[in-house]
Amino acid sequence: MSFTGSAGRVINLFWRGKPILVKLGIGSWAIPVILGIWWLLVISWYAIFGIFLIPYRLLRRGARKRKRGTLRHGEILAAILETGRKS
Repeated sequence: MSFTGSAGRVINLFWRGKPILVKLGIGSWAIPVILGIWWLLVISWYAIFGIFLIPYRLLRRGARKRKRGTLRHGEILAAILETGRKS
């Protein structure tokens, strides 16, 4: 759900295949509906599910940092072993 996508869905829902007079009538109230009610729902969707996703994002970030640290540790050990063999 995005602002552009939600506007497109509303326009497709009320606009496609309608006569010109119906389009004029719909156009007079569709823009306030899109800007007011529909986008308010999109903002609330982002706010509610964005808050619920914070713990997941923190866990994923920690997992990526641990993975990167493990890879670096392996590279350091490999470099130490390689320099020990050359000596």
